[in-house]
Amino acid sequence: MVTIEDCGGPLRRLWRRPALASVLDQSVVSGFGFLTGILAARAVGIEEFGLFVLILIVTAFAQGLHNALVTAPMMTLAGSGTRAAPTYDASVLAGAAVLSLVAASGVALALVAIFALRHEDAQTSVVLGGAALAFAQNLQFTIRRMLFARGRGLTALAMDTARATSFPLVLAAAWLFGLPLSAASVAWLLAGTALAATAPLAWPVWRARRRSLRLRPVARRHWTIARWLFPVVFVTFGQEQVAWILAGIVLGDEAIGGLRAAQYLVGLVLLLLTATENVIPTAAARARETGGEVALRAYLRRATLATAPILGLLLLAIALPADIWLRLVFGEPFAAYAPGVQILAVGVVFIFLRDMATQYFRAMQDTNIVFRAFVVSLLVSLAIMYPLVARYGVTGTALVIAIGHGTSAAFLLFAAMRRVTIGEKPIPRP
Repeated sequence: MVTIEDCGGPLRRLWRRPALASVLDQSVVSGFGFLTGILAARAVGIEEFGLFVLILIVTAFAQGLHNALVTAPMMTLAGSGTRAAPTYDASVLAGAAVLSLVAASGVALALVAIFALRHEDAQTSVVLGGAALAFAQNLQFTIRRMLFARGRGLTALAMDTARATSFPLVLAAAWLFGLPLSAASVAWLLAGTALAATAPLAWPVWRARRRSLRLRPVARRHWTIARWLFPVVFVTFGQEQVAWILAGIVLGDEAIGGLRAAQYLVGLVLLLLTATENVIPTAAARARETGGEVALRAYLRRATLATAPILGLLLLAIALPADIWLRLVFGEPFAAYAPGVQILAVGVVFIFLRDMATQYFRAMQDTNIVFRAFVVSLLVSLAIMYPLVARYGVTGTALVIAIGHGTSAAFLLFAAMRRVTIGEKPIPRP
């Protein structure tokens, strides 16, 4: 008979080597993103940097879609133990490469459309650089999550560290040799370093397949999980962009700069939640597979209790002296936006609770509830957005963001509790 303790192994290892590798890796990835922004701003100037940020926004959306279709289902299925790893991994990699090409084309078209809306001629170098970056980063993202799913988190850490250290060196070399630096050239350098770091690890996955690729069966299994996660990307991305656009129109650039600084501080804590995505989905699916829904709930409850104290301490350390941190990191004018940090910190608590509830429905392969939760959150945010932003300014904008997260968290927690009272349902099969 399988006991709860039998499913506790992944939890006991949560803050040992796998989780440590995950936190370190996410620190490297997030730190690299922050460093890239600083280096790009200093290297290309403010106008080209604005264009570079535009590239990053579009490619981030493409990666969100890729995560919904490829990596999120893969992390859940990795815990089920129902497939031959070499064949499955090679099939996922092949599918990821095809979808990355589709994403690259979509990014190129989006950038062309943006230039058209601005009544400007499309810059070919920017369009192609954005497409190359989308392709390379989606492949690297796939290999990173695949390595963590196989218990090779330290290898993923080495890959991301290699990319993070090589890019500044390549950028410095380009500057020393007098090569022209622009938004497009920085995007190309990012794409090149991503492919260089990923290729040595992607090639063995491709070569290790034992039988022919099984793209269609793998796609069906992924779609069972992804069919509702996919539209969630559109809902969440649209919600955030609407809030920022409205705040920019009503409040102006200075207020948005202060709120962005507040978001940067809180983002340091979100690093912890992002790191758990490398560990918890697979362990939750394994608990569900070996011990049923009772074991799944037990694992998630214990994982929540293991993570919550660390999350709480970090949030308090940032939110309580928020004015000091803003003044120290960004400068004196930013200290006035400390209330935004504190409100956004509450939003992180909601995000944490929502993520844990989402893991439950992902493991149960019932992700349509997740989609409905974000739709409700979007509707609530749209209803309160203008009144709060117009009346309370930056504080109101932060409240809209926090209330949106709280709405989706409450919806999912209530749905999970209701699910428990109804009883376990079988995992849907394609």
